[in-house]
Amino acid sequence: MKTSIAPSFNARRILSALRGRGVASRADLARDLQLTPSTVTRLTGDLIARGLIAERDEPIRTGQKGYPARLLELAPMGLCTAGVYLDPDRILTCLADSSGGVIVSEEVRAEDRSFETLMTEAAASIDRLVAQSGLDRARLAGCGVSYPGQYSEDPGRVMRIRQFDGWPEIDVQRDLSPFFGMPVSHMNDAKAACLAELYHGRARDLGNFCHVWLSYGIGGAAVVDQKPYLGRNNQAAEWGGLFPKSRPRPSGQDLLGMLEAAGVAVTRLSDIDASHLQLPVMREWTARAIDQLRWLCLVIARTYAPEAIIFGGTLHPDLLDEIVDELSGEAPLGEDFHFAAPPILRAEQDRMPQLGAAALPVHDVMGARMRADEARRGW
Repeated sequence: MKTSIAPSFNARRILSALRGRGVASRADLARDLQLTPSTVTRLTGDLIARGLIAERDEPIRTGQKGYPARLLELAPMGLCTAGVYLDPDRILTCLADSSGGVIVSEEVRAEDRSFETLMTEAAASIDRLVAQSGLDRARLAGCGVSYPGQYSEDPGRVMRIRQFDGWPEIDVQRDLSPFFGMPVSHMNDAKAACLAELYHGRARDLGNFCHVWLSYGIGGAAVVDQKPYLGRNNQAAEWGGLFPKSRPRPSGQDLLGMLEAAGVAVTRLSDIDASHLQLPVMREWTARAIDQLRWLCLVIARTYAPEAIIFGGTLHPDLLDEIVDELSGEAPLGEDFHFAAPPILRAEQDRMPQLGAAALPVHDVMGARMRADEARRGW
């Protein structure tokens, strides 16, 4: 069997179509992709030989006379990916199949936040998962790596957050790929978490929505027609920039600062537990954060008019639940907002944001980010 997973331009289009449709006949693909039947037959034959797609009988034709129709679908284990999500508290990793199903996953506490240590531990975790699953490493299309930070003018770099201030200047392709021994795709933590929600969470059936990710900072993403809208240099929907750092913000870092000022010895978001939630300082922060986030929802509703706004993050889940309950209540978003507010929904994949990172190599292989020159040359 061929193990190469670098298909041609039109083969990527076929893979992308099957990922969206689930199953399709060759005739369906030829019509929808405006390819000749002979081209589809040739390309799908190659993809079957590579183990990337499979065919099966069409149920409604079973037992009928004549040549039986055959349906095509992605082979579940034909195209697998690795996902790595890093934040200041933990390393989350997984291997996922072509449909986004988790094969195996792991969580490791981040004790040392240095770049070299975190990436070395993340790579070791992926190695353990490959060994545990018995997966042929040649089947891995690549590794998606996600960590927090606002994008810079160079979309291959993100600005360092406070907890990673000792990191060197990172170039994704130069500095990440050597750790994992395979192609690496990158997206920041909030946008990767949004992909997990888009493909496997609360937004599966939404065409247009905005995602708000509350962690040490405030991040997010916008999705238009079921596709992430990244904007110039991947900087779209960076909600945290709407709240100046010189003032109190509805961020996890701001919360930790208030707890420290009140004499509460908590330095990591992951160490906040139920006993902290009713502290006066916590109630003060929560009330202010809800007011600020209601204003953010108004800005999103006015500018994007989405079908829904989804909140997720690494804050304590009970705290996130409270924020969503308050924002989705009867209080209006603004005094002159005369429309029905978009539903405020709670994310479902907070505990598996690495699934979003694992989706990034699928984007690359299936052509979601195909380069324009490839398209022009018909690769």
